[in-house]
Amino acid sequence: MAEETTFSIVNNAVADPSTVGLASFGIALFTLSFLNAGIVGPNAISILIPLALLTGLIHFFACLSGFKKNELFTAVVFGIYGMFWAIWGLINLGVALKWYELDAKTLMVFCIAYTIFTAIIFIATLVTNKAVILTLALLLAVFLLLDFGLAGSPGLIVYAGYIGMVDGLMALYLTAAGLLATMYGRPVLPVGPVK
Repeated sequence: MAEETTFSIVNNAVADPSTVGLASFGIALFTLSFLNAGIVGPNAISILIPLALLTGLIHFFACLSGFKKNELFTAVVFGIYGMFWAIWGLINLGVALKWYELDAKTLMVFCIAYTIFTAIIFIATLVTNKAVILTLALLLAVFLLLDFGLAGSPGLIVYAGYIGMVDGLMALYLTAAGLLATMYGRPVLPVGPVK
């Protein structure tokens, strides 16, 4: 009797996790920035808390997929910014539920730490493309304005909001560029490669 051999085909392909990560980042930052700019009121937190927590979760999965694809930049960016969104959501949830009071000085230190991280990531983007570089440059500006705003110039937080809106739209542009390039099999939206 002949021995039967069966083969199973396993598809180890992983789609580009940065596209979904950028989409969630763009939507979350764009929406949060309306609060920072003073366009929406404090009740916006009812939308922003779940948005931040789910953005953190999506970033977590993008981070894991980045590691799976051996893309350290993608894994680090979405892992650490996912941590930001999760912490931001939990901070505001705790304050809303009166579990604790917000410590403004520690919030400022938290934002400064993310400013430093964003500066490191910005330097890393200088070998990518102009759209990614601009997106991180705007994010760095947002964090710097938040830092100085929290340090005693609250009017700068409004500017952080407006720049954050533009940055959120840039992230959505990058999402569109990645998605359309995949769907059409060629670049559709320019991202400005660095020469």
